[in-house]
Amino acid sequence: MLGALSLNASALYFDGGLTGTTGPDGYRGSKLDLVIGTDNLAFEPSMATYSSDDWDKTFRTYGLRVAKETSVYTFGVEAGMTPETDYAANKSYKNQYAGADITFSLSPTSGGHSRLAGPGSHGSVGSGDGVTRIDVGASAKYTAHTNTVANTDLKTGQGQGSLYAGAKIFMVNLAASYTGYTYGDNDAQVLINPVPGHNFAYDAKPKSSVNVRLDIPSTVPMVTPFVAYTGTKYKAGVDNSNAYLFGAYVDLKMVSVNVAYQIFDDGDKNHSFVTLGAGVKF
Repeated sequence: MLGALSLNASALYFDGGLTGTTGPDGYRGSKLDLVIGTDNLAFEPSMATYSSDDWDKTFRTYGLRVAKETSVYTFGVEAGMTPETDYAANKSYKNQYAGADITFSLSPTSGGHSRLAGPGSHGSVGSGDGVTRIDVGASAKYTAHTNTVANTDLKTGQGQGSLYAGAKIFMVNLAASYTGYTYGDNDAQVLINPVPGHNFAYDAKPKSSVNVRLDIPSTVPMVTPFVAYTGTKYKAGVDNSNAYLFGAYVDLKMVSVNVAYQIFDDGDKNHSFVTLGAGVKF
């Protein structure tokens, strides 16, 4: 009996992280991500907050992803919501979303629970010789956005599909993704809709986005620097944007810390966002 309990306990793992982001116009964001799993099943609750001088109140988004993990693939489903928030006089916003993702490891003998790209990517894989790991996958998500203006509901349905891939090549980890968006009625303003690769929320309707990220593990003992680029096209005459991310994280086995600086070019001027984070895993 004691042996069985010990075996079950050893199969459990935990990975949690908290990040905070600051930006222009009083922007403040935070994200709490938790992963609680066993050998082949993971539960991933999350909570994010967004506030700005442009909004009277703070938006909060709650989510849960459940994933089946094997050495060959990871399949996940997720759902979440931003409760109705009165962000200005006679104006409120809310959303609900649901989605699914699947990732295949073409070299399943290397790495652990984390993938190199997609929703299952929680970290990097160490360096090696040649191309030692390739992960590929796809995800789909639907979000229902609702604005209430003077007691009138304005709604917009948003479909989001992504293709992504990651590879460990010699001493670097390279990941890339493409995301396309479709919309139903375009009445509602999309306030909380983070684009993959952005460390902040931008109130615009994206049409498509491309994200590329390069991690260089073991450049300095325990320190992994990274760089990333995100290019996004928008609807409704909003200028295309470019975002450039520079940062590093320190992995102390059970504890990790990270820092990132992102330059966001909205087509008119540049904006700077700084992110700090810390995590624990066992």
